[in-house]
Amino acid sequence: MADKDDLSKRARRDLDKLRDEGGLLNAPKLETRTKSVRGHFTASDADQSDPIEVWGTRIGRWLAVVVFVVLAIWLFNFFR
Repeated sequence: MADKDDLSKRARRDLDKLRDEGGLLNAPKLETRTKSVRGHFTASDADQSDPIEVWGTRIGRWLAVVVFVVLAIWLFNFFR
């Protein structure tokens, strides 16, 4: 019984080590990329002391996404 527990602990430790190093489905890379995209659309790079700049950046970036989607739909229908 002690061998199974020891084996289970070692396996769990190895899986945690793989996850931390990025070898298990590249979870850390995906998490980092997700945080980067979230930071971009929440205007974390704008001057936080100026609320007009923050909200203007947020609105502009989301508006760009909306325009891109509308353009993509229009092009799809145009070339169909």
